[in-house]
This record gives sequence, C-alpha cells and structure tokens, in this order.
Amino acid sequence: MRVKQFLSLGCGLLLSGITLAADFKLYTENFPPLNMTSNGSAYARNDRVSGFATDIVRELFSKTDLSVSYILKDWDSAYGDAQSTSETGVYSTFRTPEREDKFKWVGPLYNEDWVILARADTDVKVDTLKGLHNYKVGSHESDVVTDFLVEQGISIKPAKNDAVNVIRLKTGDIQLWAASSLTAPYIAANFKVPVKTVHTFNSSGLWLAMNKETDSEVIEQLNRTLQEMHKSGTVQKMIDSYNI
Repeated sequence: MRVKQFLSLGCGLLLSGITLAADFKLYTENFPPLNMTSNGSAYARNDRVSGFATDIVRELFSKTDLSVSYILKDWDSAYGDAQSTSETGVYSTFRTPEREDKFKWVGPLYNEDWVILARADTDVKVDTLKGLHNYKVGSHESDVVTDFLVEQGISIKPAKNDAVNVIRLKTGDIQLWAASSLTAPYIAANFKVPVKTVHTFNSSGLWLAMNKETDSEVIEQLNRTLQEMHKSGTVQKMIDSYNI
C-alpha cells in the first residue's frame, strides 16, 4: 500500500512538473504601443515583438521561470489559436462576459480609459455620449470601444485601424475619434497630429487570456507575480517608458 502511495505521489509530482515546465506560446497583434514590431510588419516572433504590454508579459514570465515564445500576427488567428490550443495565451484582451468561460485569466496587465478625442486646434466640447450624435465619429472596427458605442446607439464610421482614423481626423473626414487613452495619443503623435481628450466614458483592464487547459497553479503563480509588479511600480514604469 505504501509503495502504491509513493508511486502515485511521484507520478503526480512528475505530471505537475511537466505542466509547470511547459513551453508556452503567447500570441498578440500589431497594436502600437501595446504590441508591435520594430518594422511595423504584421508578423513577428520573439525578440522582434515589442510594446509595453509585451514588456510586461515578458517580465512576468521571466520572474516565474516559465519558458515562453511570442508570436505577433492577425488578431482573429491569435485569439483562435489561444482558445483552441493548449499551452497558449493571447494578450492584450478585454475580459468580457462572453469570453469569461473560454479562458483562464491573468491580470489585469494594465488599465486604460475609453476616450473621445478631437484635433487639438478645435473647440469641440462633449459632455455626454448623447453629444456624439452631433458629430462624425470614427473608431476601430474590431474593438470593444466601437461595440460599446454602437450598443449605445452612436453612429460610428469604422476604420480598419486607428492610423486611418488619425488621417481622417486630420482631413476632417471625421470630427471625433473614439479610442483608448493609451494607444490613441501615441498613434497621433507618430503622425504629428495634435489631439486632445474631450470626453472619457469608460475604463477597463486588459488581460492575458490563457488557454483553459493551463494548470491553475500556473495561473495563480502568474497573478501573484503580476500583483507584485504592480505594487513595486514596475508595470507603470514600463508604460511610462513609451512616453504616452
């Protein structure tokens, strides 16, 4: 009996060790300055993947001694692979009720505000979301910010990416731009288009979503380490380094 118990315990520890030592693959998309590549390409691996969200996740896994590789590609493919393949994850993503049971969650990695921006040289004022009905509003077509505004009955002119929205804002094709407080100013600055926030209407955390088969011990370890990084100021320093 004791021999069987010993063998059972040994096998359990061995299996646990295999899980904890797994080689994880983390997927993301090109969405500066959260996740991006040095040359702006739509695909990259490992050291060629950068951005402050990647910096946070890379530091997180480094501190927990977990082996990991990074792959940047289109969002639909990244999200689908993380949902269907073991030992994978995807970042940065909103933790919505629809997604809750599809993943195990680490985070929030950081928080952002949902904002309405205008060109800095305009006198546009928006006090409530109802005020958006008086303007042409642009937003990213594959974004929860857009989904939220549409649900509120706001008419949106969607764009494939927010670089398009910056150009449309500059040319007057749109008067307002709904976006993230962390991404929009960075993108606008790269295009040398001064913008200002005229209304903040929500805030949300962004998370690392891990495949549901991921060992719960790994998830707990990552979350504990992430909280320590937040408390020490490490996360905020990484975000600040991008001059947002």
